[in-house]
Amino acid sequence: MTVGLFALDAVVRTASIVRISEIEWYGEIVVDLTQPDVLDSLRVAMAVSSLPGYVCACRGQVRFEFFDAQGERLTVAVMHHGVSLAWRWDSGHGELEDGAALLRWLGEHGLPGPLSGVDERPERIEWIAAMPPALEEMAADLVCHFPMPAESKHVIRARELMRSVDSVTGVLQLLAWCAAGMGNRTRTPPYEDVPGLILQTVPIAEIVAALQDPQADERHDAGAARILLAGRTRIKQRMDVARLPGPLRIRVREAAKARGHVLPDWAERLLLNA
Repeated sequence: MTVGLFALDAVVRTASIVRISEIEWYGEIVVDLTQPDVLDSLRVAMAVSSLPGYVCACRGQVRFEFFDAQGERLTVAVMHHGVSLAWRWDSGHGELEDGAALLRWLGEHGLPGPLSGVDERPERIEWIAAMPPALEEMAADLVCHFPMPAESKHVIRARELMRSVDSVTGVLQLLAWCAAGMGNRTRTPPYEDVPGLILQTVPIAEIVAALQDPQADERHDAGAARILLAGRTRIKQRMDVARLPGPLRIRVREAAKARGHVLPDWAERLLLNA
């Protein structure tokens, strides 16, 4: 049976949730479509004007997964270049009526710049802007798109540069840098592990002292939550968490919850013993 021009819209109009993920980058959002006007605005932005009969050779840039109220997946569509959607049409892609409108909708709901080049990514630009001043000269080396070993020459050099900063300030700068990242998303750029790698050799006592300093705020708590609870860069992670004073455990746990981190059972047990 031929799938008609408006068949995708007929499915989308029954959806309650859409998970949207970038194929060539790390962005991912989940949007509640039961909120007033959200579903209608997405349907307008995804309107297809024609089925011209072509198929793009690339994988696409943005994947839309639609779910019903019970969490069952209804369908998947993929945006290509802000021009077309790949779906179940027999004749190929559906051409968007207004590709710019769909890009605006994505930006308004937390996924800006899906067609931007790597150097133009807003998240990457914000990440570089949040670097500790002592590391700015190493931006090209530390903001890469491949995992960096803990003992790479770039990490070792970064540790050396941070030793020129007093301990409390340096730790707070690295924690704030960590907090500036994409946070609890299921996919994050490998370069967001770098603050944790630099802090890997910093004793937990120095991290505690920094967090107890009057300069520390919610950004630093969020960075600590990511490194100590959600990350994997600390060699003695459980012992580090166990050595947090009671008030700090509460702060870090609250920061983890605020950022949406799903904590392992061992972390929950230790933090609840505050």
